[in-house]
Amino acid sequence: MKRLTFAVLIALLSVASFAAADMPVTQYVSADDGSIAMLVKYYPGVSSNTSATVAAVQGTSLTFQVAAAAYTGFECPVSGALGGIIDESNASCNTLGEIVDIINATSESFASGFFRAVLIDGKREDSADDLLADAGTQVTRADGLPIYFDTSANFAVGEGRALLPAGCRDDIACWVTPAGKLIENPLGGTQTKVRWVEGYSTYGSGTSLLKIYSVKMDQKAAGGEVVTTLWSETMGATTANKQFTQFQYIPVLGRPNEKVIVRIVNSAAQATVVMLADGQQVPLQ
Repeated sequence: MKRLTFAVLIALLSVASFAAADMPVTQYVSADDGSIAMLVKYYPGVSSNTSATVAAVQGTSLTFQVAAAAYTGFECPVSGALGGIIDESNASCNTLGEIVDIINATSESFASGFFRAVLIDGKREDSADDLLADAGTQVTRADGLPIYFDTSANFAVGEGRALLPAGCRDDIACWVTPAGKLIENPLGGTQTKVRWVEGYSTYGSGTSLLKIYSVKMDQKAAGGEVVTTLWSETMGATTANKQFTQFQYIPVLGRPNEKVIVRIVNSAAQATVVMLADGQQVPLQ
């Protein structure tokens, strides 16, 4: 029998950590702009570069740099020499799925190192307009750099959370091996149960909806995602809390092997979002 390499063993343990036992996946939203669209991390590869940053310019672009110079592994749209800039307003890179595909298309052996990106509270179809990150923050950090939705501006996406075990919303190690290889489906072998949701938001007009999605992931396939809406119901009036107590008796079941995302989505402005989403992730029998 071949011996497992350390990297492969860690990858298997990362997947197994999702499915080992029943785990709480409770998420609490108490402020705007906390939805993590994606986590991004830089891996030095065969190079010795230890400095890499991402600057997010709201509603305009993501700028990637390595050792204080433009990253030469990708750009969108392509217009000559690759310069590490992704224009969020361009039709070729204005969704989260298009952005992570561009980032993840670079080879793991790229001579100057490479970036990896994984979706957390985001779906591939979500608009990439109005993303927020700490400009100049190092993305060599072990857990990866979170890039957030500006949900007060991109209210059609909504303020929401993926129902994941503790640590896996904000640590890329649950989604990528130590060597920077994407895990095909980190949620394999699990099912998520939503047992309670309550919350409210401030909005001027139109509607406010609770939406629960089940997301079939395939991180290794460009375009690899299928989204099913499990629940959609009207929230309370602006600033009025509403409780979905029925879930405690008959939980909303995520589809097997899929990620569940709970969101408050408005048709007009969104601010002052508060939400509690409670549930469990259980291993498939």
